[in-house]
Amino acid sequence: MAQAVFCARCGAAMERRVVDDRERDVCPACGFILYRNPVPAVGVVVALEGRLVLVRRRYEPRAGCWALPAGFMELGESAEDAAIRECHEETGLLVRVDHLLGVYSIGEGERTGLLIIYAATATGGELIAADDATEAGTFAPDALPEPMAFPTHVQAISRWRREQRAGTQLAGAAGGAGVRYASRADVPVVMDLLLGGRNWDAAGVVAAEALLHDRLDDPDKPVLVLENDEQIAGVALLAFHQTLRGWYATLDELAVHADQRHTGLGHALVDAVAVLARARSCVRLQTAFDDQDAAEFLAACGFQAGVLPL
Repeated sequence: MAQAVFCARCGAAMERRVVDDRERDVCPACGFILYRNPVPAVGVVVALEGRLVLVRRRYEPRAGCWALPAGFMELGESAEDAAIRECHEETGLLVRVDHLLGVYSIGEGERTGLLIIYAATATGGELIAADDATEAGTFAPDALPEPMAFPTHVQAISRWRREQRAGTQLAGAAGGAGVRYASRADVPVVMDLLLGGRNWDAAGVVAAEALLHDRLDDPDKPVLVLENDEQIAGVALLAFHQTLRGWYATLDELAVHADQRHTGLGHALVDAVAVLARARSCVRLQTAFDDQDAAEFLAACGFQAGVLPL
């Protein structure tokens, strides 16, 4: 990386020195240290009529290769806003960010960075190649063009495909009631269901809500809500874990509104959780509920000693 020539603070000539075990540009006159930090990049996976939107890159790195619409954040904008802007600049499409797909380390040596990729929905605009793209097109998710520019983009697309396969099965798994991923607008109702009328202190409620918000941003810890008669009647929190022998899932929380228990909605939620676990190729679904009522309910759903083989 090129050395800074003059100090941005006082104008003196900069020197290279070892600071905090790294070579950095230091001003010998005023002591200013230039810390070079990577700028996060953002991208989106967005589909038009079931086909993924990709662009052919105009510039290096990987000029001429296909990639997701992506680019660097600018000062004063959130990661979500940057993703929306970059997609519009490169493809002409207006999109709504839905949820986080993944966060990836990119680059090597002194040119490392962070890439944040979201799932998004097209809300308007017209697909055209613009800005840093020489071409824009749509492709079947299982037939990506070659060459693809970056393995991280392929990883994000693979995760998006798994989510799409699982999502198409959720409604059927719910036995007529609608199961979907929770959104931030659902947080108050979800909190009420999870607290279940118990007397939590204020600090506990704040901590629980913070954890719930964290899960909404974590693709490995999905929150599902079940709607019945257009009202949220139940919620399930699960988590995916990867080991050297493969994936497994845990059902961390399960709650159904008191007025709608013993109606099959709890079974529908468990079925939906199992669908997602199978879509992630999990070998088992396990729980840690230890009260008698929960144990009897889970046994009726097919669990044996807290484990449901998949």
